[in-house]
Amino acid sequence: MPTIQLFLQSEGNRRIELIEIDANATVREILFAAVRAGLPEEYRTDALVFGQHCETPLDPDTILSVVGICDKHRIHVHRCHKIEVTLHFNDITEKLHFPPSATVERVKRHFIEKIHMSPVDATEHVLQICGSSDRPEPDNHIGALVSCTCSLCFNLVPIKRVEG
Repeated sequence: MPTIQLFLQSEGNRRIELIEIDANATVREILFAAVRAGLPEEYRTDALVFGQHCETPLDPDTILSVVGICDKHRIHVHRCHKIEVTLHFNDITEKLHFPPSATVERVKRHFIEKIHMSPVDATEHVLQICGSSDRPEPDNHIGALVSCTCSLCFNLVPIKRVEG
């Protein structure tokens, strides 16, 4: 029975866990592996599994290979179908919706396009969680940044540069 390794991020947990699962398992088996990796057991009943680039949750009864989940793929387990992301930049505020598996970088790119910021200016800015100094890594899934809620708020802020 061949196994595959998957990179798992889950609701409210920024750590990327490496899980091992039977290559012929169903998507539902990922939920049991997520609990073994630290997802609270009470979340499992309502949790959904998302592939890295999936807009909707994967069917829990489908075989992993049928939905394109292979060795070393990134997946996300969360109870929300979508995360409402509020983004602020100067006097601009946008509300956008993303699956929990969307990365911080994907959210930033979408917002940058929406406000027509130049690519050069975009490289000088990062997303920071509202009301904090927390600037999540670009490859973090946004679902890993929230728990027990389906919303998130970011400010687009300049990167602080030290000139010497």
